[in-house]
Amino acid sequence: MDLFRDLTPAQREAVSHVDGPMLVLAGAGSGKTRVITRRVAHLIRSGIPGRRILALTFTNKAAGEMRERIASLVPDHGVWVGTFHALCARLLREFGPRIGLDRGFTIYDQSDRLRVIKSVLDQLDLSDAGVAPEKVESAISRAKNDMLDPETFLSRRGDGGDHVSAVVGRVYKAYQLRLLESAAVDFDDLLVHVVSLLKEDRELRARLDDRYRYILVDEYQDTNLAQYAIVRALSVDAPNLCVTGDPDQSIYGWRGANLNNILEFEHDYPGCKVVRLERNYRSTKNILRVADHVIRHNRRRKPKALTTENPEGEPVELATFASEADEAQAVASTIADLVRDGGYSFGEIAVFVRVTALTRGFESAFRSLAIPYQVVGGVSFYERVEVKDALAYLSLLNNPKDDVAFLRAVNAPPRGIGKVSLDRLQSFARDRGLPMLASARDAASVAGLTPKARSGLRDFALLMDELAALSDHSAEEVIRRLLHLSGYREYWAKQPKGDGEDRVANLDELVSAARQFDLEHPEATILDFLADVTLSSAVDRWKDEGGAVTLMTLHAAKGLEFPVVFIVGLEQGLLPHSRASDNDAELEEERRLFFVGITRAQKELRLSHCRVREFRGQRSVAIPSQFLSELPEGPIRYRDQSGMDGEGSLSIRRSAPRPPERPEPRPGGISSGRFRVTTAAALGQGGASASPEGPASDLDAFRPGLLVLHPQYGLGKITSIDGAGPNRKGRIAFAVGGERTFVLAKAPLRLVKGA
Repeated sequence: MDLFRDLTPAQREAVSHVDGPMLVLAGAGSGKTRVITRRVAHLIRSGIPGRRILALTFTNKAAGEMRERIASLVPDHGVWVGTFHALCARLLREFGPRIGLDRGFTIYDQSDRLRVIKSVLDQLDLSDAGVAPEKVESAISRAKNDMLDPETFLSRRGDGGDHVSAVVGRVYKAYQLRLLESAAVDFDDLLVHVVSLLKEDRELRARLDDRYRYILVDEYQDTNLAQYAIVRALSVDAPNLCVTGDPDQSIYGWRGANLNNILEFEHDYPGCKVVRLERNYRSTKNILRVADHVIRHNRRRKPKALTTENPEGEPVELATFASEADEAQAVASTIADLVRDGGYSFGEIAVFVRVTALTRGFESAFRSLAIPYQVVGGVSFYERVEVKDALAYLSLLNNPKDDVAFLRAVNAPPRGIGKVSLDRLQSFARDRGLPMLASARDAASVAGLTPKARSGLRDFALLMDELAALSDHSAEEVIRRLLHLSGYREYWAKQPKGDGEDRVANLDELVSAARQFDLEHPEATILDFLADVTLSSAVDRWKDEGGAVTLMTLHAAKGLEFPVVFIVGLEQGLLPHSRASDNDAELEEERRLFFVGITRAQKELRLSHCRVREFRGQRSVAIPSQFLSELPEGPIRYRDQSGMDGEGSLSIRRSAPRPPERPEPRPGGISSGRFRVTTAAALGQGGASASPEGPASDLDAFRPGLLVLHPQYGLGKITSIDGAGPNRKGRIAFAVGGERTFVLAKAPLRLVKGA
């Protein structure tokens, strides 16, 4: 076939390029996979053997699709297409002995790694050091992503009185030795060991550089420091490196992706060709106008303008609701109408949330209208491990004979009761015809139990007796008390940021679900709540020719597209996430996440936020996301269904985009043909650093008409200011709670930015 026949001029330019470095800035929906595969075919048709071409991406699914497309253009092409980790495993099988690694090494997954770390903690007598194995595992993974070996990690972070870093440093060193003794590597080592090979063995680096004369990297904005170093090392003598990506879609900084890699490509490869793919084939003009206007508020980006020949389409809808329940019910009703009257199928509709805990309300609303759905990137809310653990307590509370619930709850959180001890308790219980909970009260009579296991079983039985006294209380109160008395919520709160935060959020959302159930069923019992939850969990059995509505996080949505997209919960603390409030870099990543969500929509995009939200067990006034003030006026249709006017409403003021920031080149780039695999410290330099900004300390900043936030009363508007100096007072009208007067110098008030 003619490789250029159906390409735009920009796509044709990228496909026809052969020698020298090239940066392809591929906007959302601009056909970048087509460009990559056509370029590979063009290289082969130009006489370059397929074995000299290397194509790298980030998922096996993407690699498989790319491989199939190339094969359809050039059968038996011989190009190696795969992920970074697959390439590194292949190289280590071949060259691992050069760094003392057996060719038959085992690759440990995360559970294997955690098991070894727990063993090392025991070996070093650090099991009681107060640092969870999961936290150690997460810290070691981050260190490897930053290319810090154990010695460097200790020298930088293990001294200075930081107890956690000192523990991690000791474990890290012993852990690596254990892997070496076991002829094993973990997932991060695949990258790190290859970096070491390329850095220490000049002959091998040159040999591999010659082997892979043409390298293509997809989603380059998602590369971390180790992946950057590998690509740099393989494209020195033959810098025929083509990277494709979009800085505006870099949303994985929390797992090590370095935005500088794509922003500074032109500094690393002076004189490189830059091609911008700006024609969008996916979305309507109105959707693209919204996306483009929002992302231009970011400074760390490569400017480009998305255009399309698609129709204008419907205006983007921005809806305001009184509460999260109203939002979920309205979204469900709209979806039902779209399927019934709009000609869409359920499978063509997606709902995006920032955090998984928000899915619970939408699942309930979908069930109430018999809307089939699937939760992508996670399991159904009531099937999540931490939620099922909490529900196991309730089951055991209501039915002390439930041994299945006992086995689930007894080690949530871990109480030092091992499998052998539980097996012995179970045998003891069976011999006497007793439930395991009853037998746990008599743990002293169970032969072969360790003192720790006996103590743990006795404490658990006492806990269940204490909870039994609450059996006639509301579902909300029982769940709150069990999460507190059991220490289960506190256990997850102490885990590494990310996984622990999500699990705590889900537990808090369970409290919210119980509160809502209590309000709707005033006379109900815990048993009724459990029955309701159990019946509600069977939604996966629904079948429909039109498929199911997709309910997923914004992170999971990257790379997908849907005719109709809902982005919900657009409020401060959710999107942008609360972690981004004082960090410009994280705030820009949150805005990119919003941009990714917007650009998944093909025909219709619907945005929404609430005035008041029940979230993580707390009911509070919600502040509209600052990103809503960045929407353009023309393509937006507003719909306020909150019924909360006057002091309770927040007007959205427009904010103008800022000019992009010109990044400073980092050290270690190619300047005079000389190359080195640089250190993590040098690679980490460059780009803007963020400094936290605290609450306003100038009392003159508080003026009538401005909006403020109070930790207890929520959002309010200043109605009057009296006095001067440290005794100056402000009268605040709150959306919930009425008017109150504060001494401004002493009150915990924060001005709302952009309002």
